[in-house]
Amino acid sequence: MIDKTFQLIKGIGPVTEKKLWELGFKNWKDIIESTCPENFSSNLWEKLTSELPAINRALSNFKIIEIKKYIPKKLRWQLIPTVIDQIAYLDIETTGLFPSDSYITTIAVYDGNKIYNFIRDQNLNEFPEFIKNYNAITTFNGKQFDIPFIKQELNIKIPHIHFDLRFLLHRLGYSGGLKKIEKKLGINRGDLTDIDGYCAVLLWNKYKRTKNERYLHTLLAYNNEDVINLETLLYRTFNGLIKKYKIPFELIKINKKSFINPLKPDMDILNEIFEIYKEYS
Repeated sequence: MIDKTFQLIKGIGPVTEKKLWELGFKNWKDIIESTCPENFSSNLWEKLTSELPAINRALSNFKIIEIKKYIPKKLRWQLIPTVIDQIAYLDIETTGLFPSDSYITTIAVYDGNKIYNFIRDQNLNEFPEFIKNYNAITTFNGKQFDIPFIKQELNIKIPHIHFDLRFLLHRLGYSGGLKKIEKKLGINRGDLTDIDGYCAVLLWNKYKRTKNERYLHTLLAYNNEDVINLETLLYRTFNGLIKKYKIPFELIKINKKSFINPLKPDMDILNEIFEIYKEYS
């Protein structure tokens, strides 16, 4: 669908793009195979016909460095349909807010079909090689939280196309944390509704002290729920932006949440954590 966008070319904004659509040019192929229409800038047309083939080649070969060069950050969300089967929905849990004095405890990745968990002192070191399987990632506030932690602790680069829902949702008028936005959109977390990041810290600390797997499994269930919901949020965000900007893209079909979290929280463990939480709040 990104091939319906002409704002990738310097000098073309929303007004000129709309004019091209009205003239019958629905995609890059239409431009490349046509001659400059009357009453249209010959300079802009030359830019279109010379630059669009290069952008198309970069996308066909999926050369991320070139794609980032050609497609401005503000327009990269329009790549979502192009990479929809190549997205890793990613979320981390940590012992604190800053990489300088905290560390990653778990990472959850959902690819639309399966959940993958990476756990400190178990298989966290496998994450750098694993994430290379994907061309894009989706996070919530990952640019400011998840990615800085991952880069520092695992000493890797994350060159992927990155859809950060915190900032994309802000364009649609949604602000606040992930769970607040989920609630506004009617996304239900079931037994995990009242758990937050601090509860995740408590669960990890209890697991490390006791080695009781029930604490770890409850933490992983929470981490999993975050990434499962990111898929629905991404689709709804894309559709919302299409409607807001009145772009002639097809909407993404949103199916009722069908993927079931493979891990369930232990309710006795949750009640224990909530009691500890109350003591510190």
